[in-house]
Amino acid sequence: MILPKSGEIPMQELDCKLPFLPAMEADVLDASRAFFFEQETGVFREGEKLKWALILVEGAVRLFHRNHNSDRELMMYEVASKASDKITCVTFYSSECEANMCAVAEPGSILMYIPVPVLEKWADTSLEWNKLVVESFRSIFDALVCTLKIVGTKNMEERILHLLKSRAQREGSDVIQLTHQQIANFVGSSRVVVSRILKEVETRGEIKLQHGRVKLLSFTSVESLPV
Repeated sequence: MILPKSGEIPMQELDCKLPFLPAMEADVLDASRAFFFEQETGVFREGEKLKWALILVEGAVRLFHRNHNSDRELMMYEVASKASDKITCVTFYSSECEANMCAVAEPGSILMYIPVPVLEKWADTSLEWNKLVVESFRSIFDALVCTLKIVGTKNMEERILHLLKSRAQREGSDVIQLTHQQIANFVGSSRVVVSRILKEVETRGEIKLQHGRVKLLSFTSVESLPV
């Protein structure tokens, strides 16, 4: 796992508002680093050794599996920054500190890199920290369950529409800034298939295709969508 070459934020200048206890704050200032991602950036790849545990401060990170033989991707889940009384862990890792999927930070995201030994020390000494981590990983587990339900029970058009409506709800806009290729990566399909389905949906008057983005013409809250 390689640290970013640019975009580092001095820890003393980072107003992360995360629920660290005083002793943890000292560890963070002493050993951690933080980076701002101006554009979409790969954070780590499947199989890489993770010397740093990642905490999301702002923005969002997409976690996915990539099949190099078929050149296809399948999004596993996405994490977005939460309220200041919570933490947002980015991923699980194995006992060998090996990443089990790939991660990409979205533009405008800030990630805190904390050395794995520091987190292991906190796990041994802080009940409150362990509660925060369990809560964060429960959110990841719920997102993974949702992905499995969608992949296992919905056809490709339903998966694409669920993705678009979920993004619209998260971003508070009916215009989703995604290319056909990016949508294909999210749902584990090809650009040709996605383009054909989007065109069919546009013909029905449900969306408007624009350059590099999709506008929803009929928006339904994702909570009302069956999963």
